[in-house]
Amino acid sequence: MAINTWWSGEPSERFWVEITQRSNVGEDLWAPKTDQSGRPYWGYELLTYTRPGDVVFHWHKHLLGTPALIGWSVIAGPVRDAFEEWQPRGTYGRAALSQGLRPVWQVPLSGYTSLAKPVTEADVRSLEAELRDSLSDAGTDQGGPLYFPFAFSGKRPVRAAQTYFTKWPKWLNRVFGLAEAVAAASVPLPDIVTRADQGLTAGTHRGRARSVGAGYITDAVLRTAIEMRAVEVATAWYESAHYSVEYTGTNKPYDLVARNGDVERRVEVKGSTRAADKVVLTRNEVLNAREDFEPVDLFVVDGITVERRMDGSPFAAGGRSRRWVAWSPIDEDLQVTQYSYTLPREGDDR
Repeated sequence: MAINTWWSGEPSERFWVEITQRSNVGEDLWAPKTDQSGRPYWGYELLTYTRPGDVVFHWHKHLLGTPALIGWSVIAGPVRDAFEEWQPRGTYGRAALSQGLRPVWQVPLSGYTSLAKPVTEADVRSLEAELRDSLSDAGTDQGGPLYFPFAFSGKRPVRAAQTYFTKWPKWLNRVFGLAEAVAAASVPLPDIVTRADQGLTAGTHRGRARSVGAGYITDAVLRTAIEMRAVEVATAWYESAHYSVEYTGTNKPYDLVARNGDVERRVEVKGSTRAADKVVLTRNEVLNAREDFEPVDLFVVDGITVERRMDGSPFAAGGRSRRWVAWSPIDEDLQVTQYSYTLPREGDDR
């Protein structure tokens, strides 16, 4: 069964929801690799699309005496294979016998935080009309299922989807006032630093990062993963501050445009696996910050963790974020690191 990855290419779509009645909420995520008939099932398979640093909301069926969104956690590592005894909780599942140990997917979580104001089933139902309208608008261009966390019916009020794991579109954060969890997307994972400046290694080491320049990394794919992690953190920060954010890094000398009413800011984003006290700027980035537009912000995310997935592709997570508002680099802070040299018309061809 092919998953419709409608969030692909949208760095800020990094939210999910677990629908559960487990007692150890926030400890980890886990689900069998197939349903009881041995077929793939999207409500389990979505676990394999999570990334370290993503935010998982937890919808609990009875912990507060009523179904409710009770808290959130941050994904702390990649999905891994394991074996668990799985007993589905639905009507069919309760009637079925346990099948013993089954291969499952597990995803570690960290930093469980209870919501100061849980979102109850009654809250969701009071917003049913707005949810229906927003979902209709959001689903027109997605080319397939959205894996929405709430189910609508003509016979009963809206309720949580009857599955284990779903996507949580970022616009739901606005509907339910979840800015605190949006900001969690930029919370760094605990004290893990990767030696990516020496070439990407198979694992990570714990320790204190050296304070150095952001530098160059030879692996282009790795460099892109680090850059996009920094963009994800910056996007989450500006969205939590009520800006709408547009990614412009593919065709402009700045990475983001953040808008809030009549206020428009250009944002230059830099990422590093080390503790950076210097960043590399292009000529156009300097000119944009100095002359072309005002205000321009500099947003730096350093201490980013990078590892390889089992298929060899890199993923990046964590990081410390800092922002310089209305930034304009001055000459004394700029250091020439290379020149463009025009070759003479004639040369010695010996």
